[in-house]
Amino acid sequence: MESLDEKKLPVLGNTLETEFKELSDTNLNTISELHAFFPHWKKSSVQKKLNATLNGSDKRFVALENGRIVAHARVFFGKGLHKHRAEITSLVVEPSHRRHHIGMGLMNFIMKNLPSSTELVLLAVASKNKPAIHLYKKLGFEKYGVLKKAALVNGKYVDNSLMKKKL
Repeated sequence: MESLDEKKLPVLGNTLETEFKELSDTNLNTISELHAFFPHWKKSSVQKKLNATLNGSDKRFVALENGRIVAHARVFFGKGLHKHRAEITSLVVEPSHRRHHIGMGLMNFIMKNLPSSTELVLLAVASKNKPAIHLYKKLGFEKYGVLKKAALVNGKYVDNSLMKKKL
């Protein structure tokens, strides 16, 4: 397997070269860029989350254009009886970079870089997020359930579609 640190892959429909990599630093630019994706997180919280990632509790993957983060995803790996599973959370693509195949490229990069012991990949997505559901279906994920009232967004409950892909 190639190094996870850096890979450059072409992204269809995009005029810039997009670089996909596993996040491996916590410098101030990284913290500021991730804070822009998740403004409801305090910068100190972003630092704690990145430190937890560097300590091995999860992995974070990013897409970069001109050295700037334009997409992010987090992956948790099961332990013990669940060590065959991975769960993808927090896939976010900067609004100005959506519909340029960056989400697809980042997901493909993640899937190619999962541990060989991974047999099942899980994710949850807002049931009304049709573009994301379409993307996951194109990647071979299938819906297996709905989690009612999974999140509270702006005072309203949001249901999540639960999706899985067997490897």
